[in-house]
Amino acid sequence: MISIFLILGNIRAQEREDNAWKAIFTDYSLTASTTLRLETHVRTRRFFTENDQYLIRPSIQLKWTKNATITAGVTYIDSNTPLNRTIENNLWQQFSFSFPINRNACFGWIRLEERWDRKNRLTNYNTRIRFRTGLQFPLRRQTKGFAPHLIVFNEIFMILERGFPYRLNQNWTTIGFRQKISHNMRFFSGFQRATVSKKEAFLHKNIWSTTLFYHL
Repeated sequence: MISIFLILGNIRAQEREDNAWKAIFTDYSLTASTTLRLETHVRTRRFFTENDQYLIRPSIQLKWTKNATITAGVTYIDSNTPLNRTIENNLWQQFSFSFPINRNACFGWIRLEERWDRKNRLTNYNTRIRFRTGLQFPLRRQTKGFAPHLIVFNEIFMILERGFPYRLNQNWTTIGFRQKISHNMRFFSGFQRATVSKKEAFLHKNIWSTTLFYHL
């Protein structure tokens, strides 16, 4: 399967962007098991030179078990593409998991997105499913929980047709570092390679991604 993907990637035209993604995730706990989250994303092309996308993503999270969370939310995406501006809305549902492996941890999610163009609200232009899997490794022995962690994950996006993952939409591969700054704040920064499948080409994005997580 991987070899087929690489062959197709060589046949189809290739495009590349060098981008920067910045985000703030703000959490507020309603109860011990229920949390409200607001994500605000700013994405730019040519590193910080050109506006690319703005995302606003509110959601509610329910802690199902010690290692599993169920989340539902909405997303507003304002994209400034080279040819035109598009505004997307979507509803999404997500099952997240994590479990320890000695001092390390495995984590991931499955997210379903029902997406439509704001200009034609009644037309759902595609439904997408996303699969993320990753690992985190502490870089030194825990000291009051503030040890930096190495984070590695891959996420594949598939377009659903007749209820089944049918067509590749995107693939993200990310490596970076997470650092706890205080008891209610942590920070992630790293390199992300995003491959986007287009009609006649693959668009490859080299991204420096930075996210601040803050718990009110």
